[in-house]
Amino acid sequence: MKKWIFSTLSKRLICAILFVQLAGCGTLLRGESNEKIYRGVDTDIRNTTNAFMWLFSAGILPVFSIISMPFDAVIDTLLLPVDLAMSNSPKVYKQPAANYVPVFAINMTGKPDVDYAIRKKSTGEILTQSRSRIIPQAGSASGKLNKSSLITKDNPSVPPESVTISWDAGTRLLQTESTDSSNITESYTPDDSLLKAASVIAIFMPCNRVMLVNYDSGFYNYDFIHKQAIQDVFQQLKSLSERSQCSASGQITLMMEGAWK
Repeated sequence: MKKWIFSTLSKRLICAILFVQLAGCGTLLRGESNEKIYRGVDTDIRNTTNAFMWLFSAGILPVFSIISMPFDAVIDTLLLPVDLAMSNSPKVYKQPAANYVPVFAINMTGKPDVDYAIRKKSTGEILTQSRSRIIPQAGSASGKLNKSSLITKDNPSVPPESVTISWDAGTRLLQTESTDSSNITESYTPDDSLLKAASVIAIFMPCNRVMLVNYDSGFYNYDFIHKQAIQDVFQQLKSLSERSQCSASGQITLMMEGAWK
């Protein structure tokens, strides 16, 4: 009798755990959606129609999103009055303390994530450090950059400070051609658009290249990496990496508004 009760409870517990795991993908990530209502379903649709997510998550996240979609639709319906009330309420935007903005680090290498650090080039002071992700970390988990440490609006004649971005050899698995154990470092200088930027995006690409771009939103949107300029650079670097010709990658730069040089 005890065995039967234990077996029944175990099965119900497993079912409950699976239900919770499968029934919340879009709901848990609904904050990433720009829609006013049915944000969980919108997130599921974005995941399932994003070729990048199929490729770099091995189809796991899109499949979970498909399974989760009916449950998220029910939850979105229950939350509809709340979403409508929030969308109709006046928005109050507060300037981040000390001009800190999030840094979203995206891993487009197809290889494991890395720890990175952004330093002021003139002094070596660490401005922020975090870890790259296929889906970049957000909120308190993301890196934070103080814009005023690089550029000031009080004296526009002063050029922006340059930075270096490097990632540690102990966690770096992006290098494909060299066995050099030193850290990989690139130098960049932001333009004046950093003053108005709500975040900065660091894009880790094949051939050990990183691109920094000022972004006008404090929330990362999956569609960002599908911009034509980014895809063109990604395809060029991917082709060089596959042909073991990364030595020529230095000639490739990201030409788009807000890109650091």
